[in-house]
Amino acid sequence: VVKEDPEVREAEDLQISHYYMTTGNYLAAYLRAKDALKTIPDDPLAHFAIAESAQKLKKTDEAASEFKLYLELDPDGEKAKVAERALDEITPK
Repeated sequence: VVKEDPEVREAEDLQISHYYMTTGNYLAAYLRAKDALKTIPDDPLAHFAIAESAQKLKKTDEAASEFKLYLELDPDGEKAKVAERALDEITPK
């Protein structure tokens, strides 16, 4: 039995999640990002993918907490500005 590399599996899940986001299949994107998170729970990009798809699915509370988690894990990450803007939009003033 060949053991699958978790990082390869997780990268594939995130790639497919991103594909689903671009095609408007937000539920599939959300579920694939959740799979990625099960493989590597502290990956900031997996949290970002969940946040982005949750926001599209109107799961505002989950989106906000996932954007915050992304920012905690990778405050200067490539998606930090997008996450901050999204939080500004969905967080009540």
